[in-house]
Amino acid sequence: MKMLTRFTGTDCSHGEVLRHDESIWEGEHDGYRRLPDPVSHKRTIVSLGEDRWLIVDHLTAIREHHYALHWLLKDGAYGVQELAPAYGLVLFPSNSKLFGSKVNIQLGLLEGSGSFSVVRAAPDSTRGWRSQYYGVKEPAISVLLETDRPRACFWSYFGEESDSLQTEGRYIHIHSHDSERILDLTSPGRDVTSGMKTDL
Repeated sequence: MKMLTRFTGTDCSHGEVLRHDESIWEGEHDGYRRLPDPVSHKRTIVSLGEDRWLIVDHLTAIREHHYALHWLLKDGAYGVQELAPAYGLVLFPSNSKLFGSKVNIQLGLLEGSGSFSVVRAAPDSTRGWRSQYYGVKEPAISVLLETDRPRACFWSYFGEESDSLQTEGRYIHIHSHDSERILDLTSPGRDVTSGMKTDL
């Protein structure tokens, strides 16, 4: 979008919903097509039930770009997890309706490596802050995964603390207390659990 004034712009991007049913939403937008080397961006959101979500972002161009996946989360205590090759944290949201609840958040890349960081209320920048009202800011948790490459496939998982994830090539295995799901990150709307044997 090209800014005309501080609050108004032109050439707004346009989005399209590609799929939408009770468990999957998929869409794309043309906001990065204005670049000298255009980038296409498609996002798929998969509901795995019981407040478990998998979000997959595909970004595709010809030349190398700096891609950044950023989640701005409700403030609370957190702990960073060592989950190589993925990245993650457990978040203890403040003022949660579910007393003692812990959110398991994991991020990763289908291919290549990235730079992962978590920041809360950075004193010298706008990172780690949110503003629900104009002129008022409050602390938040900023989670960032960055990579430099022509194509990137980011995945993000939000679930319970006891959930575990493993990646095997293009497949992601999601284990919860009562189920196992296997999804293809190149086509995340396709659940391959019933058609694939695994020893994981």
